[in-house]
Amino acid sequence: MTYREIVILLLVGISLSSCGWNLNATNGGNGGTDPDTTSIFKNVSSSNLPQEFEATSPKAKSGDIDNDGDLDIIVAEAFAPNRVLINDGSGKFTDESSSRLPQQNYDSQDVTVTDLNSDGNLDLFFVGNQNQSNELYINNGNGVFSDLTNRIPVSGNSTSIEALDIDVDGPVDILIGNIGQNVILMNSGNAFFNNQTLERLPQISNPTRDIALADLTGDNLRDIVVGNENANRILINTGSGFFTDQTTNRIPFTNDIEETENINIADVDGDGDRDLYFGNTGFQEGSNPQDRLLINTGAGFFADATSDRLPAITTFTFDADFADLDNDGDFDLVVGNYNGGIRVLINNGNGFFTDNSAAWIPENFSPFVMDLEIADFNGDNLPDIYIAVEDGANQLLLQRNN
Repeated sequence: MTYREIVILLLVGISLSSCGWNLNATNGGNGGTDPDTTSIFKNVSSSNLPQEFEATSPKAKSGDIDNDGDLDIIVAEAFAPNRVLINDGSGKFTDESSSRLPQQNYDSQDVTVTDLNSDGNLDLFFVGNQNQSNELYINNGNGVFSDLTNRIPVSGNSTSIEALDIDVDGPVDILIGNIGQNVILMNSGNAFFNNQTLERLPQISNPTRDIALADLTGDNLRDIVVGNENANRILINTGSGFFTDQTTNRIPFTNDIEETENINIADVDGDGDRDLYFGNTGFQEGSNPQDRLLINTGAGFFADATSDRLPAITTFTFDADFADLDNDGDFDLVVGNYNGGIRVLINNGNGFFTDNSAAWIPENFSPFVMDLEIADFNGDNLPDIYIAVEDGANQLLLQRNN
């Protein structure tokens, strides 16, 4: 267990004991009831999610794994079996994990839901940290998965995963973020993977917490942004999925330790290029927990616009996702905080954000957020939020449609 993980456990214990909180009530905010009928999001956790399971869920991803036209949820669990939640189409979920997914008690930290063998069905690739156990599950065609973990050629203290056709040859490849050297696995077809880290990635050993891929420079090649516990990095794609570290020239220097848990990328100011959002924490002494917004000034060079465009956010962001919540054509921001619940920041259209949480989030809804998954879960064309939490029951907010 790392120093950072020990600090997290201590903070949870201190918060619960000193404040006298009831764990289930805190993680569920108002316990699944909905006395506040004015907020735009409604807490439907008690009616729409299975309630018998409580654990720590580092990540959750959505996808239509059973090909029935709605979005199901895959949950990566720490030291508990990973979960498959099946959607009935109305945003109500049943836990069908035991009948669909091999049940292992690994320290899963992230999952990607994507078609890895090019058969049109969504497969699962989990990465794990403390027990260094990655998992590969191939969809048989009906949302039931077979274990093909023996095809994964690497292990490590892994924290994050992204899937993309990195070399643009058809099959989806895998990028893994590690506490140490990050890894690229090239898919040779039908979900067989080759470790090409030495050839394609700079040899850098960092404590990585998150990774994201996007075309930052406007050359139609996907670049990599790496969120670390000490200093973030930009790796520029020089062609066909080979990357060079160009951090020094592209990210504004900060004197503080930037302990980044989450990376998000979107065109927030509507100028046609991708901007960066760093969700930061402050577990280390000397680190600054203020989240950071970097505006792309062109060709993948960034200026720090945090103080001008972003409210103060220092409550240890574990996830932040861009989505057009108010249907006005720009990217708003949902921030999930480890010790501060959820905040909704509305974009004015030019990349300036205002905290409008009180209008959107139910009163006293304050889970220990590990991850957010924003998607339309009930088929009304409005974005909803699934919340993966620390040491408790996960939560679901559906957007009201009136």
